Amino acid sequence: MERRTFLNKTAKLTALSMVGVNSLTNSVAASTEDRYLLNSKNSTAMGPIPDYQNVTTVVKLKGKEVKVHALCTGTVAVKRNFRTKKGVGELAKLNILLDKHYTDYLPIWVWVIEHPEGIVVIDTGEISAIKDLDRYLAKEGGFLRYQFKHAAKFRMEEKEELNYRFDEINLKLEDVRLVALTHLDHTDGLKFFPKQEIIVGDYEYNHPNANMSSTYPSWFRPNKVNYLPDRIEVFQKAYPITSSEDLLYIPTPGHTLGHSSIVFKTDNFDIIFAGDTSYNQAQVLHGELAGVNADYTKSKETYNNLVKYATNRKTIYLPTHDEDAGNRLKNSLFLV
Repeated sequence: MERRTFLNKTAKLTALSMVGVNSLTNSVAASTEDRYLLNSKNSTAMGPIPDYQNVTTVVKLKGKEVKVHALCTGTVAVKRNFRTKKGVGELAKLNILLDKHYTDYLPIWVWVIEHPEGIVVIDTGEISAIKDLDRYLAKEGGFLRYQFKHAAKFRMEEKEELNYRFDEINLKLEDVRLVALTHLDHTDGLKFFPKQEIIVGDYEYNHPNANMSSTYPSWFRPNKVNYLPDRIEVFQKAYPITSSEDLLYIPTPGHTLGHSSIVFKTDNFDIIFAGDTSYNQAQVLHGELAGVNADYTKSKETYNNLVKYATNRKTIYLPTHDEDAGNRLKNSLFLV
Protein backbone atom coordinates (compact mmCIF):
# COMPACT_ATOMS: atom_id res chain seq x y z
CA MET A 1 0.00 0.00 0.00
CA GLU A 2 1.44 3.40 -1.07
CA ARG A 3 1.95 5.80 1.83
CA ARG A 4 4.41 8.65 1.57
CA THR A 5 3.66 9.68 -2.01
CA PHE A 6 0.06 10.57 -1.39
CA LEU A 7 0.81 11.93 2.08
CA ASN A 8 3.40 14.39 0.83
CA LYS A 9 1.32 15.49 -2.14
CA THR A 10 -1.91 15.89 -0.23
CA ALA A 11 -0.06 17.99 2.33
CA LYS A 12 0.50 20.53 -0.44
CA LEU A 13 -2.93 20.14 -1.98
CA THR A 14 -4.77 20.87 1.27
CA ALA A 15 -3.53 24.43 1.00
CA LEU A 16 -5.55 24.89 -2.21
CA SER A 17 -8.97 26.49 -2.24
CA MET A 18 -11.70 23.94 -1.65
CA VAL A 19 -14.23 25.83 -3.81
CA GLY A 20 -15.60 23.50 -6.43
CA VAL A 21 -13.83 20.39 -5.17
CA ASN A 22 -17.03 18.64 -4.13
CA SER A 23 -18.64 19.26 -7.50
CA LEU A 24 -15.52 17.85 -9.16
CA THR A 25 -15.41 14.72 -7.08
CA ASN A 26 -19.15 14.13 -7.48
CA SER A 27 -18.82 14.29 -11.24
CA VAL A 28 -16.28 11.47 -11.47
CA ALA A 29 -17.55 7.98 -12.27
CA ALA A 30 -17.78 5.57 -9.36
CA SER A 31 -15.78 2.36 -9.09
CA THR A 32 -16.88 -0.61 -11.18
CA GLU A 33 -16.45 -2.77 -8.09
CA ASP A 34 -19.81 -2.21 -6.36
CA ARG A 35 -18.99 -4.63 -3.57
CA TYR A 36 -16.61 -2.05 -2.11
CA LEU A 37 -19.33 0.56 -1.64
CA LEU A 38 -20.92 0.98 1.77
CA ASN A 39 -24.66 1.00 2.34
CA SER A 40 -24.75 4.50 3.79
CA LYS A 41 -23.54 7.35 1.61
CA ASN A 42 -22.14 9.27 4.56
CA SER A 43 -21.00 6.31 6.65
CA THR A 44 -17.37 5.74 7.59
CA ALA A 45 -18.05 2.25 8.93
CA MET A 46 -16.50 -0.81 7.36
CA GLY A 47 -18.20 -4.14 6.95
CA PRO A 48 -17.51 -7.18 9.14
CA ILE A 49 -13.91 -8.36 9.22
CA PRO A 50 -13.56 -11.39 6.92
CA ASP A 51 -11.70 -14.44 8.11
CA TYR A 52 -9.08 -14.88 5.40
CA GLN A 53 -7.68 -18.38 5.75
CA ASN A 54 -4.12 -19.38 4.97
CA VAL A 55 -3.85 -21.30 1.72
CA THR A 56 -1.30 -23.94 0.74
CA THR A 57 -1.05 -25.38 -2.74
CA VAL A 58 1.41 -27.66 -4.50
CA VAL A 59 2.98 -26.89 -7.88
CA LYS A 60 5.37 -28.90 -10.02
CA LEU A 61 8.91 -27.69 -10.62
CA LYS A 62 11.00 -29.92 -12.89
CA GLY A 63 8.64 -32.71 -12.01
CA LYS A 64 8.99 -32.29 -8.25
CA GLU A 65 6.36 -30.98 -5.85
CA VAL A 66 6.88 -27.52 -4.34
CA LYS A 67 4.59 -25.95 -1.76
CA VAL A 68 3.42 -22.35 -2.09
CA HIS A 69 1.70 -20.69 0.87
CA ALA A 70 -0.54 -17.63 1.15
CA LEU A 71 -0.41 -16.38 4.75
CA CYS A 72 -2.80 -13.66 5.88
CA THR A 73 -1.21 -11.26 8.38
CA GLY A 74 -4.15 -9.12 9.44
CA THR A 75 -6.48 -6.93 7.41
CA VAL A 76 -6.71 -3.30 6.30
CA ALA A 77 -9.55 -1.08 5.12
CA VAL A 78 -8.54 1.91 3.01
CA LYS A 79 -10.42 4.92 1.73
CA ARG A 80 -12.37 4.00 -1.36
CA ASN A 81 -10.58 6.75 -3.31
CA PHE A 82 -7.28 5.33 -2.06
CA ARG A 83 -8.05 2.04 -3.77
CA THR A 84 -9.71 3.51 -6.85
CA LYS A 85 -8.60 6.73 -8.56
CA LYS A 86 -11.23 9.46 -8.45
CA GLY A 87 -10.46 12.86 -9.87
CA VAL A 88 -8.16 14.46 -12.39
CA GLY A 89 -4.40 14.46 -11.93
CA GLU A 90 -3.14 15.18 -8.43
CA LEU A 91 -6.65 16.04 -7.22
CA ALA A 92 -7.08 12.28 -7.00
CA LYS A 93 -4.69 12.40 -4.02
CA LEU A 94 -6.69 15.13 -2.32
CA ASN A 95 -9.88 13.17 -2.87
CA ILE A 96 -8.48 10.40 -0.69
CA LEU A 97 -8.68 12.64 2.36
CA LEU A 98 -12.07 14.04 1.36
CA ASP A 99 -13.54 10.57 0.99
CA LYS A 100 -15.85 9.40 3.80
CA HIS A 101 -16.04 5.81 2.63
CA TYR A 102 -13.77 2.87 3.34
CA THR A 103 -13.45 -0.40 1.51
CA ASP A 104 -14.25 -3.64 3.23
CA TYR A 105 -11.36 -5.11 5.20
CA LEU A 106 -8.81 -6.48 2.77
CA PRO A 107 -6.21 -9.19 3.43
CA ILE A 108 -2.50 -8.54 3.91
CA TRP A 109 -0.92 -11.56 2.24
CA VAL A 110 2.61 -12.84 2.62
CA TRP A 111 3.76 -15.45 0.09
CA VAL A 112 6.08 -18.30 1.02
CA ILE A 113 7.69 -20.64 -1.50
CA GLU A 114 9.38 -23.83 -0.31
CA HIS A 115 11.81 -23.66 -3.21
CA PRO A 116 14.46 -26.41 -3.66
CA GLU A 117 17.15 -23.71 -3.29
CA GLY A 118 15.68 -22.57 0.03
CA ILE A 119 12.54 -20.97 1.43
CA VAL A 120 11.69 -17.63 -0.18
CA VAL A 121 9.35 -15.09 1.47
CA ILE A 122 7.74 -12.34 -0.60
CA ASP A 123 6.97 -9.21 1.45
CA THR A 124 6.74 -9.33 5.23
CA GLY A 125 3.15 -8.62 6.18
CA GLU A 126 1.81 -6.64 9.10
CA ILE A 127 2.50 -6.70 12.84
CA SER A 128 0.28 -5.99 15.82
CA ALA A 129 2.16 -2.78 16.72
CA ILE A 130 0.29 -1.11 13.85
CA LYS A 131 -2.81 -0.99 16.05
CA ASP A 132 -1.30 1.99 17.88
CA LEU A 133 -0.37 4.20 14.95
CA ASP A 134 0.60 7.19 17.07
CA ARG A 135 3.17 5.12 18.88
CA TYR A 136 4.31 3.10 15.88
CA LEU A 137 4.82 6.23 13.77
CA ALA A 138 6.05 8.38 16.65
CA LYS A 139 9.23 9.34 14.79
CA GLU A 140 7.33 10.44 11.70
CA GLY A 141 5.82 13.91 11.41
CA GLY A 142 2.55 14.66 13.16
CA PHE A 143 0.79 15.78 9.98
CA LEU A 144 1.88 12.60 8.21
CA ARG A 145 0.56 10.50 11.09
CA TYR A 146 -2.75 12.35 10.94
CA GLN A 147 -3.15 11.75 7.21
CA PHE A 148 -2.18 8.11 7.38
CA LYS A 149 -4.63 7.48 10.21
CA HIS A 150 -7.37 8.97 8.04
CA ALA A 151 -6.54 6.84 5.01
CA ALA A 152 -6.31 3.33 6.44
CA LYS A 153 -7.67 1.29 9.34
CA PHE A 154 -5.97 -1.92 10.44
CA ARG A 155 -7.29 -4.97 12.26
CA MET A 156 -4.37 -7.04 13.44
CA GLU A 157 -3.81 -9.45 16.31
CA GLU A 158 -0.50 -10.81 17.54
CA LYS A 159 -1.58 -14.34 16.63
CA GLU A 160 -1.70 -13.22 12.98
CA GLU A 161 1.96 -12.23 12.84
CA LEU A 162 4.37 -14.26 10.73
CA ASN A 163 5.91 -16.27 13.56
CA TYR A 164 2.49 -17.72 14.38
CA ARG A 165 1.60 -18.17 10.72
CA PHE A 166 4.84 -20.09 10.14
CA ASP A 167 4.01 -22.39 13.05
CA GLU A 168 0.66 -23.11 11.41
CA ILE A 169 2.36 -24.41 8.25
CA ASN A 170 5.12 -26.23 10.17
CA LEU A 171 7.96 -24.01 8.98
CA LYS A 172 10.62 -22.12 10.91
CA LEU A 173 11.47 -18.48 10.31
CA GLU A 174 15.16 -19.19 10.75
CA ASP A 175 15.05 -21.58 7.78
CA VAL A 176 14.08 -18.79 5.38
CA ARG A 177 16.85 -18.21 2.84
CA LEU A 178 15.69 -14.97 1.25
CA VAL A 179 13.11 -12.22 1.63
CA ALA A 180 12.11 -10.32 -1.52
CA LEU A 181 10.40 -6.95 -1.06
CA THR A 182 8.17 -5.69 -3.84
CA HIS A 183 8.61 -2.16 -2.48
CA LEU A 184 9.57 -0.34 0.70
CA ASP A 185 6.09 -0.22 2.16
CA HIS A 186 5.78 -3.95 2.87
CA THR A 187 8.42 -3.98 5.56
CA ASP A 188 6.63 -4.10 8.91
CA GLY A 189 7.45 -7.80 9.40
CA LEU A 190 11.17 -7.30 8.84
CA LYS A 191 11.75 -7.90 12.54
CA PHE A 192 11.44 -11.64 11.90
CA PHE A 193 14.38 -11.77 9.47
CA PRO A 194 17.49 -10.22 11.06
CA LYS A 195 19.86 -12.83 9.61
CA GLN A 196 18.29 -13.48 6.23
CA GLU A 197 19.24 -11.99 2.91
CA ILE A 198 16.74 -9.27 1.99
CA ILE A 199 16.51 -7.84 -1.51
CA VAL A 200 14.83 -4.75 -2.91
CA GLY A 201 15.21 -2.94 -6.20
CA ASP A 202 18.07 -0.44 -6.35
CA TYR A 203 15.83 2.24 -7.85
CA GLU A 204 13.14 1.65 -5.22
CA TYR A 205 15.70 1.96 -2.44
CA ASN A 206 17.32 5.12 -3.79
CA HIS A 207 14.08 6.84 -4.85
CA PRO A 208 11.65 5.88 -2.09
CA ASN A 209 8.12 7.21 -2.20
CA ALA A 210 6.23 4.65 -0.17
CA ASN A 211 8.22 4.14 2.98
CA MET A 212 8.13 4.93 6.67
CA SER A 213 11.85 4.59 7.30
CA SER A 214 11.54 5.25 11.03
CA THR A 215 9.79 1.87 11.37
CA TYR A 216 12.69 -0.10 9.88
CA PRO A 217 14.84 -2.19 12.23
CA SER A 218 18.20 -0.52 12.91
CA TRP A 219 19.97 -3.41 11.18
CA PHE A 220 18.01 -3.13 7.92
CA ARG A 221 20.57 -3.10 5.11
CA PRO A 222 18.97 -4.87 2.12
CA ASN A 223 20.82 -6.01 -0.95
CA LYS A 224 19.92 -3.49 -3.66
CA VAL A 225 19.50 -5.36 -6.92
CA ASN A 226 19.39 -4.25 -10.55
CA TYR A 227 17.48 -5.96 -13.32
CA LEU A 228 19.47 -7.76 -16.02
CA PRO A 229 18.49 -7.49 -19.70
CA ASP A 230 16.83 -10.19 -21.78
CA ARG A 231 15.70 -12.40 -18.93
CA ILE A 232 11.94 -12.61 -19.53
CA GLU A 233 9.31 -12.01 -22.18
CA VAL A 234 7.32 -8.74 -22.25
CA PHE A 235 8.98 -7.23 -19.18
CA GLN A 236 12.37 -7.88 -20.79
CA LYS A 237 14.65 -7.24 -17.83
CA ALA A 238 14.65 -9.15 -14.56
CA TYR A 239 16.84 -10.08 -11.61
CA PRO A 240 17.19 -13.86 -11.08
CA ILE A 241 16.39 -14.78 -7.48
CA THR A 242 17.35 -18.43 -7.98
CA SER A 243 20.25 -19.91 -9.91
CA SER A 244 17.76 -21.88 -11.99
CA GLU A 245 16.07 -18.55 -12.89
CA ASP A 246 12.62 -19.92 -12.19
CA LEU A 247 12.12 -17.07 -9.71
CA LEU A 248 12.56 -13.65 -11.31
CA TYR A 249 12.29 -10.14 -9.86
CA ILE A 250 10.64 -7.97 -12.54
CA PRO A 251 9.81 -4.25 -12.97
CA THR A 252 6.15 -3.33 -12.36
CA PRO A 253 6.31 0.43 -11.65
CA GLY A 254 3.33 2.65 -11.00
CA HIS A 255 2.32 2.13 -7.39
CA THR A 256 5.81 3.31 -6.60
CA LEU A 257 8.36 4.33 -9.21
CA GLY A 258 10.57 1.35 -8.38
CA HIS A 259 7.91 -1.24 -7.59
CA SER A 260 8.77 -4.84 -8.53
CA SER A 261 6.93 -8.14 -8.68
CA ILE A 262 8.16 -11.73 -8.56
CA VAL A 263 7.47 -14.32 -11.26
CA PHE A 264 7.59 -18.00 -10.37
CA LYS A 265 7.89 -20.20 -13.45
CA THR A 266 6.46 -23.63 -12.61
CA ASP A 267 6.07 -26.59 -14.97
CA ASN A 268 2.43 -25.86 -15.79
CA PHE A 269 1.94 -22.12 -15.33
CA ASP A 270 3.54 -18.96 -13.94
CA ILE A 271 2.64 -17.15 -10.74
CA ILE A 272 3.11 -13.39 -10.40
CA PHE A 273 3.34 -12.17 -6.80
CA ALA A 274 2.37 -8.61 -7.54
CA GLY A 275 2.65 -6.60 -4.32
CA ASP A 276 0.59 -3.43 -4.74
CA THR A 277 0.69 -3.34 -8.54
CA SER A 278 -3.10 -3.29 -8.15
CA TYR A 279 -5.49 -3.96 -5.30
CA ASN A 280 -7.24 -6.78 -7.10
CA GLN A 281 -7.22 -8.64 -10.39
CA ALA A 282 -10.30 -6.84 -11.74
CA GLN A 283 -8.44 -3.53 -11.72
CA VAL A 284 -5.87 -4.89 -14.17
CA LEU A 285 -8.51 -6.38 -16.45
CA HIS A 286 -10.66 -3.23 -16.46
CA GLY A 287 -7.87 -0.64 -16.37
CA GLU A 288 -9.01 0.74 -13.01
CA LEU A 289 -6.12 2.60 -11.36
CA ALA A 290 -5.53 2.98 -7.64
CA GLY A 291 -5.87 6.58 -6.47
CA VAL A 292 -2.75 6.34 -4.38
CA ASN A 293 -0.38 5.35 -7.21
CA ALA A 294 2.75 7.40 -7.69
CA ASP A 295 2.61 7.35 -11.50
CA TYR A 296 -0.67 6.60 -13.26
CA THR A 297 0.96 6.36 -16.70
CA LYS A 298 3.43 3.75 -15.52
CA SER A 299 0.60 1.84 -13.84
CA LYS A 300 -1.22 1.64 -17.16
CA GLU A 301 1.93 0.36 -18.86
CA THR A 302 2.36 -2.25 -16.13
CA TYR A 303 -1.26 -3.36 -16.51
CA ASN A 304 -0.73 -3.77 -20.25
CA ASN A 305 2.44 -5.80 -19.68
CA LEU A 306 0.68 -8.07 -17.19
CA VAL A 307 -2.18 -8.81 -19.58
CA LYS A 308 0.19 -9.34 -22.50
CA TYR A 309 2.37 -11.69 -20.46
CA ALA A 310 -0.65 -13.64 -19.23
CA THR A 311 -1.92 -13.93 -22.80
CA ASN A 312 1.31 -15.63 -23.81
CA ARG A 313 1.71 -17.80 -20.70
CA LYS A 314 -0.83 -19.21 -18.25
CA THR A 315 -0.46 -16.89 -15.27
CA ILE A 316 -1.91 -16.69 -11.78
CA TYR A 317 -1.92 -13.06 -10.60
CA LEU A 318 -1.63 -12.45 -6.85
CA PRO A 319 -1.66 -8.89 -5.43
CA THR A 320 -1.11 -8.42 -1.71
CA HIS A 321 -4.57 -7.08 -0.85
CA ASP A 322 -6.75 -9.11 -3.21
CA GLU A 323 -9.62 -10.85 -1.43
CA ASP A 324 -9.70 -13.66 -3.99
CA ALA A 325 -5.95 -14.22 -4.32
CA GLY A 326 -5.91 -17.22 -1.99
CA ASN A 327 -8.73 -18.84 -3.93
CA ARG A 328 -6.97 -18.25 -7.26
CA LEU A 329 -3.77 -19.75 -5.92
CA LYS A 330 -5.57 -22.80 -4.55
CA ASN A 331 -7.60 -23.44 -7.68
CA SER A 332 -5.10 -22.33 -10.36
CA LEU A 333 -7.32 -19.56 -11.76
CA PHE A 334 -5.53 -17.54 -14.43
CA LEU A 335 -5.47 -13.83 -15.16
CA VAL A 336 -6.77 -14.24 -18.72
